[in-house]
Amino acid sequence: MVFEDLTPVEDALKTGDVSALEALRRGGQTARFRPPFIRSALMLSAHKIRHLNKLDNLEADMVVLNLEDGVAPALKPLALRLCGLFLSALKSVRSYTVVRINPLKEGGEEEIAYLNAVAPDAIRIPKIRSPREVERALALIDGKIKVHLSIETVGAWRHLAQLRPDMRVEAFYLGALDLLADMALPQRVLAPGNPTHDYLLARFLTESAGVGVLPVSYVYQRHEDMVGFRARCEAERAMGYHAKGCISPKQVSVANTLFAPDAEELARARAVVALFESNPDRSDFVHPRYGFVDEPVYKGALRLLEAFQ
Repeated sequence: MVFEDLTPVEDALKTGDVSALEALRRGGQTARFRPPFIRSALMLSAHKIRHLNKLDNLEADMVVLNLEDGVAPALKPLALRLCGLFLSALKSVRSYTVVRINPLKEGGEEEIAYLNAVAPDAIRIPKIRSPREVERALALIDGKIKVHLSIETVGAWRHLAQLRPDMRVEAFYLGALDLLADMALPQRVLAPGNPTHDYLLARFLTESAGVGVLPVSYVYQRHEDMVGFRARCEAERAMGYHAKGCISPKQVSVANTLFAPDAEELARARAVVALFESNPDRSDFVHPRYGFVDEPVYKGALRLLEAFQ
């Protein structure tokens, strides 16, 4: 637990005064953890202190503290200060920390100004519609903080390959329900095997990866349906995904298991690394079983082994 005793936080919340919460914060986030391989991104409501108090013991590779959907407008200022308080109080953490703010012109710019002092690992911007908005976000966010984007509007979808003007942009999250609504398409298309669904996932995956950004697949809303969630993860893994948005610890556990490499992938990685490193010139070669190997293939294999060995 982040706080052994939540009483001071609960007392500050009772006042409804953001300054009472802010008085408890001491600086910004200092505890850090960078997973070498992202499989799960857990959404956590930023106004629920019992959930926030588990921040230091979550299994998710990324945890996204949510200030947008699900937080009532009257609670957003308190939720923002709670983010700052709990992140700054972390003594250790096992997840990469991301704060999902509100749209830039709907309080997001002010939230960025506050979060720059808190310094989460990344800030996630929703409702992006153009590369210009990304440039605006980059100008506002401290250079030490990474930038993540929610892809949930027609504008963002249209400009997907142009939404990384800076290396600080490192992840895209597919907001499937919002995107379909903005396209005036029915939600019933969100079913594996539906051609529209599979096209959306395939395009999102390949265009994100093509510009060097981590593609995080959409959240499966039926949090009690673990059979359905597992089926989605298996289908997405077959497509090439390895990161999934989650809304419960049970989903995290399944995603972490299914998106981890299997024995064959690890065996391939070991063979590629061993042969490439035994080659004095570190030049290209053809493996009798795994085919053509060059430096990018080697680096990918090495990264996999560093994450799971």
